[in-house]
Amino acid sequence: MKTYSRFTILIAACFLLAVVLSACGASNDANTAANSTQAANAQANANAAADPKTETASNGEATSNTAASAGADTAASEATTRVFKDYEGHEVTIPTHPQRILANQLVGHLLAVGVKPVGTTTSQLGQLSESSFLKPLGLTEGIEDLGDTISLEKALSLKPDLIILQSNDQGGVQNYDQYAKIAPTVVISYGSKTMFEQLREIADIAGVPDQAEQWISQYEAKAAKYREELAGLIPPNTTFSVMEAWPKGQIELFGNLFGRGTFSLYNSLQLQAPAKVQEAVMDKEPSYLGLSLETLPDYAADYIFLSVFDWQEGGDNAKLQKEFEKEPVWRSLPAVKQGHVFHVNVNDFLPGDPLSIEKQLDEQARMLLEAFKK
Repeated sequence: MKTYSRFTILIAACFLLAVVLSACGASNDANTAANSTQAANAQANANAAADPKTETASNGEATSNTAASAGADTAASEATTRVFKDYEGHEVTIPTHPQRILANQLVGHLLAVGVKPVGTTTSQLGQLSESSFLKPLGLTEGIEDLGDTISLEKALSLKPDLIILQSNDQGGVQNYDQYAKIAPTVVISYGSKTMFEQLREIADIAGVPDQAEQWISQYEAKAAKYREELAGLIPPNTTFSVMEAWPKGQIELFGNLFGRGTFSLYNSLQLQAPAKVQEAVMDKEPSYLGLSLETLPDYAADYIFLSVFDWQEGGDNAKLQKEFEKEPVWRSLPAVKQGHVFHVNVNDFLPGDPLSIEKQLDEQARMLLEAFKK
């Protein structure tokens, strides 16, 4: 049996006492920390109960952060481009919201939906500036003249993000591949759609489809008002033709898918064309027909809207009109004999864009109300 000295026993006892005291101290520290945490939580809960704004502000901040995050996700997920299949069958990746458009035609359609192209052809600028209806509006300001056909050099310098061609511009369509190297390029049909259909298509391409619907809505309201004013004034079955005198005894007859006020007259005011005119040019592509003086009487209506267009170089519309009105065939028509001819300015009635057509509607309604109220 081992024996221990008093000194050894004393050392062991001191060591044991130190361990016990250390354990007690750690336990007290843990309890103190726990008690402090509980006290802090209790105080926070008490403060929240006393001031409900604290919790509301916290929740509001969280909600705001969530909404902002969702908005950012939506913006990030919105496509900046889309694929458009054009009249010629090209599947073109175009901007969702193009900012710099070049157009060889259809500028009036773009302007009607609040989109100003950066450049267009000389003929389009001429139509906007020569029309007494549109010239006062200053629509050509800020639009570059790109020549008879969109100049490749000018197109390149303007840095477009979209080029729109209409199919009847053969020079432009032939340059399609060159234009497509500059910017996404689409080809739109010519003479196969009503003004409303064409407007919706252009607005869709320009990324503003709602603007087309707004424009159409206000136009339809105006047309309905005019129809109401004319109701009962124009006898049933009264017919109307739209014609244009050209050089060398040629006359053009127009249907409702062309300019010259046909859309407003037939589609909007819903007036009637003679059966032969309906068969020849109404809802047809193309919606016009060349006549000779000999065939003119077959398409003449009770009332005729007539314009004169001397398209020759140095042409004189006033001179051509005097010559045309001396033609025996013209003078023999019942509408001419009875004074049922409405003379209109070709510069005002040639364009078939929405802005021009609305003005044509106003002018036709004015003429008809004046004539039939007598």
